Amino acid sequence: MELGNSVRSILLRYINNQKKQDNNYFIAQIILDSFNTIPQLTIYELSEKCFVSTAAISRFIRLLGFATYTEFKAACEAEIGIVHDYDKKYTMKANEPSSDFMEEFTENLYSNLAYCQQHLSESKLQEVVQMIAETPDVVVFGLEFAAFMSQHFQSRLAMMDKRIHTGFTVADQLETIEKIQPNSLALIFSMEGGFFYFNEKVVAALKKTNARIIVFTFKNSPMIERSADEVIICGERNENTEGRLSVLYVMELLIFYYMRTIYLP
Repeated sequence: MELGNSVRSILLRYINNQKKQDNNYFIAQIILDSFNTIPQLTIYELSEKCFVSTAAISRFIRLLGFATYTEFKAACEAEIGIVHDYDKKYTMKANEPSSDFMEEFTENLYSNLAYCQQHLSESKLQEVVQMIAETPDVVVFGLEFAAFMSQHFQSRLAMMDKRIHTGFTVADQLETIEKIQPNSLALIFSMEGGFFYFNEKVVAALKKTNARIIVFTFKNSPMIERSADEVIICGERNENTEGRLSVLYVMELLIFYYMRTIYLP
């Protein structure tokens, strides 16, 4: 199964969006609280831990998009830890102070913003905004943080009477693509290009609909070039998650220019 987002994120999203606290809600909570032990638990042991039947566990796993409990366990075991978000020099020696982290992190943020200011023109942003306005169906996709921010982008454009589509998981994104018209517009935010490795089915589905794909990234690559109609470089430094702020920065610029160029006139 292609996830596109971490298992923990999917579980948290399920809990946050639940309107009632049913069995599935409590199963999700217990799995999160016991996450690191899930790869070692049989379905019988997890069902006992949750005070439900094995059938209830199986139904919940399928609800999350996994075919079997074995597949779910494998995804939990393969989950990438938070230390991978940061430069190794800040994670190798946990007992030593990292007094220079704030300075480096801030300098890298400045560097990315300066890069955008120098290389990302207003005319290019307005061109993208015009495409958003003129295309009936627009999708905005990304991994993890970018997927969350796409909901913010969706909300702000809705305030200007433009409804766009987004999706959190690979299944959500594929379902969204099934509903859009051919020749739509896809904005993909992927600072390290991971979207094109983890969401290959989504990219293939977009190309099948002949969607115009615009990618906002830090690194161009052969895989991105093969899939994208246009690549917009919006920064250089992402050693310690600085790229997340660049995602928000570019989205806010697009929101502003949509307001100025499309909505206010």
